[in-house]
Amino acid sequence: MRFTAMSTLVMLALAGTIIAGAGQWLLTRLGEAAIVPPATWSATLAILGAAILALAWPVRRSVRSATTVALDPVYATRVLLLAKAGSLVGSALAGGAAGLGLFFLSRPVLADDALWWVGAALVGALVLGVGGSVAERWCAYPPDVGELSEPQREGEPS
Repeated sequence: MRFTAMSTLVMLALAGTIIAGAGQWLLTRLGEAAIVPPATWSATLAILGAAILALAWPVRRSVRSATTVALDPVYATRVLLLAKAGSLVGSALAGGAAGLGLFFLSRPVLADDALWWVGAALVGALVLGVGGSVAERWCAYPPDVGELSEPQREGEPS
């Protein structure tokens, strides 16, 4: 298993920033109202991040235990996939919130309420992304002793 690369998370955040900022600019150019994240968005994202950590805790306990604790491998796989998805989505939504924030900061008149809600959405998205990344690492088994040594080359005796 490979962990989600930091470069992937950064690229998703940049894509979210560009798409949200450009979309917001396009909406206002067309005469529509600017999008302000609702209050429930940040709370929902933070709760999702905490829920991913809570679901990953039994997997971590099983991985770290000196004695093998019975754990359903299907459950562990599902939690790992949820954690990976949480880190990816959290990164993209954090970029989107940053794009909305940059849009509102570029206006001649600052909308204080909108900036507060965008800031709260950014914090919620970061909680989801970091929670997913931490849970992803919690779900990884430590490498076997044989995997830590040099990889065997083809044709060499073992």
